[in-house]
Amino acid sequence: MLKIFHDLFTELNSSEVSFCNWKGHSTVGSHLNGGGDLDLFVSLRHKTKFEKIIEDKGFKRVISYQANHDFIEHFYGLDKITNKFVHVHVYFKIVTGEHISKNYILPLEHFILTDLDNSSLLPKPSVIAQHVIFLIRYYLKIGSFYGFLQYQREFKKYSDEWNYINDNCDYKIVEELDLSIECLNEMTGVYKAPNFLRKLFLSRNLKRKLRNYKVRSHFLYQVYVFNNFVRRLLNKWFFKKKKLFIPGIVVAVCGLDGCGKSSLVSALNDNFEEHFSVKTLHVGRPKSNILTFSFNIFIYFYSLLKRKKSLNGETNVFEAPKKISIIYAIRSVLLAYDRKIVTTNAHKLSKKGYLVICDRYPGLVVGKMDSPRISLDSNRSLVYQLCYLIEQKLYKSIKQANLIFHLQVPLEIAIFRNNKRKKNGKETENELRDRFLINSDAVFLGDNYHFFNASKPFKAVLIEATDAIWHSKAWDDTQ
Repeated sequence: MLKIFHDLFTELNSSEVSFCNWKGHSTVGSHLNGGGDLDLFVSLRHKTKFEKIIEDKGFKRVISYQANHDFIEHFYGLDKITNKFVHVHVYFKIVTGEHISKNYILPLEHFILTDLDNSSLLPKPSVIAQHVIFLIRYYLKIGSFYGFLQYQREFKKYSDEWNYINDNCDYKIVEELDLSIECLNEMTGVYKAPNFLRKLFLSRNLKRKLRNYKVRSHFLYQVYVFNNFVRRLLNKWFFKKKKLFIPGIVVAVCGLDGCGKSSLVSALNDNFEEHFSVKTLHVGRPKSNILTFSFNIFIYFYSLLKRKKSLNGETNVFEAPKKISIIYAIRSVLLAYDRKIVTTNAHKLSKKGYLVICDRYPGLVVGKMDSPRISLDSNRSLVYQLCYLIEQKLYKSIKQANLIFHLQVPLEIAIFRNNKRKKNGKETENELRDRFLINSDAVFLGDNYHFFNASKPFKAVLIEATDAIWHSKAWDDTQ
């Protein structure tokens, strides 16, 4: 059992919160070690207390884009020791049915919680309750063509679950649902039998018996299933959304060349994207938008020429010119506009629940990395003055990142790493030295600022950054 689960269950038990692992018993060992999602049932009367405890233990509530149901919530936590994300699927009522619709809410709280097995930190229902829950869930799932297809996808999981709990069981009447001992014995016998038509017939009878606990009428149920099917299909092929935060945050990874920004951005994306909706944006060199595209093509070729001269020793493009050209000033305004657009989009995405990871982020000190480039000079032309004012206004209007990671490494390490990079047109050693000299005191726009010693082994930096994101007070600031 991971420590994060141990701490959570210990606190829940000491606070006398009524809870248990109500299904998925055959795989609970894997779930407690970070594999899959752990299904908990928590008494509705303890909902507020439970939510406070689980959030105090570092869990975050997230939203499923594909399907949300009343009385079901998703919580994710990060186990510090293993750096694993864990998922707790919490039911405050027994909501069940077909995989997509979960069209039944059953009054089984008393039945489940009155005779719990408390032999471990994670309580579980009695053997009778485990059997009854399994049978009800099974027959409610297979009663339609679509439900049967969904069940077939999970056939092995159900088979393993039954084999895990299938000891001899003397049933008792389930008064809450008016299920007699004879009815439960019949459900068991039919489940074990190979005749699927009998299973289907019994499923129809059970659904008829539980019709008063349906969430949606037959018509609304069909509409829901169709809409959800389309939503899932579109998400699979186009949107590709996973769990969404409430809301997300914008994290920026900044620092001088050779400190490992791009590597950390990529690794953080891979780390979080397995579970959550993540967007990665490059703010240092943003994509051109419709207003800047044409001019940026011209500027691109102009920059290539300047770089060629630089490499021939004629000029140094990384040293701010004493008297910049109008072309340079216009290009600086266009870059400021592109950065304004991409940072605005980053915050819009975060409001929709995305974790947005930015490679670099603007600052405000003129002449520094990712900052304004046009210095104040009252002796220049009106066009120059206008460019200065526009650029200043654009940078000052950029919203701060919720969280800044400022990576720092000694110059010699940056040079060593840069020499090992496989990248076309990468910076020369002299260019890196010039950039370090110019940008050593650069700062970037962020509400929560963290300096990272990026000279440590990369895995250690990644673990530290992942933990810093998950436990940052930036989440609280966005609420």
